Amino acid sequence: MDCEKISQTLCEFIQHKVKDSGLNGVVLGLSGGIDSALVATLCKKALGENVFVLLMPTKFSNQENLNDALKLCQELNLKYKIIEIQDILEAFLKQSENTDELSRGNFAARIRMSLLYDYSALKKALVVGTSNKSELLLGYGTIYGDLAYAFNPIGELYKSEIYELARYLNLNKKFIQKAPSADLWIGQSDEKDLGFSYELIDKGLKALENQDMKVLENLDKKLLDMLQSRIKNNAFKRNMPEIASLNK
Repeated sequence: MDCEKISQTLCEFIQHKVKDSGLNGVVLGLSGGIDSALVATLCKKALGENVFVLLMPTKFSNQENLNDALKLCQELNLKYKIIEIQDILEAFLKQSENTDELSRGNFAARIRMSLLYDYSALKKALVVGTSNKSELLLGYGTIYGDLAYAFNPIGELYKSEIYELARYLNLNKKFIQKAPSADLWIGQSDEKDLGFSYELIDKGLKALENQDMKVLENLDKKLLDMLQSRIKNNAFKRNMPEIASLNK
């Protein structure tokens, strides 16, 4: 992967999206994970001071992730604001009949989306997405939550490629070494949820994309079934809602 070329292309993409919008910059949520850290770094390179960051923890959020996010803001000289969303989340839980971890995590993601769009209106800035290609293909995200944004600079990069670009851009090793997590509840991790490592997942996703039969024939059947099932069942998350055609 030509990291220099990709970095330049993504920075130019960010610049063009903001220029075409006529707005002042971008706003993004920073979780302390590698995806949002990479996007923040690219946006800083592309836009300089016109990057606004929200940190939106709950009591279930990993404190180390919050500390890493704060440190990145300081290192990149990013304008940031911390908004505790626990009170909003608890108000929802009191009214909801479904209070399991997944429901709670999804609602937290949608609270963050609402705050990002409110802040984007205040700052006259675009909400930028932080979902990678692996997550998008598998539907591993919250519709109208972290999957809601004006544009996404890293949506064509598999998770394994995110790490490669992060190393090239000299992101702190802590972002690269920590286990990937949406930080939806205590102890949650992507690879636990999905049942396989991103290394294996990306190998399978790339083989499916390229119709590499040699790789597919030797892939773990459970992995292949999981990938095909998730890609099919979560297609609605990648597409605009379909409108009925009346043929008038």
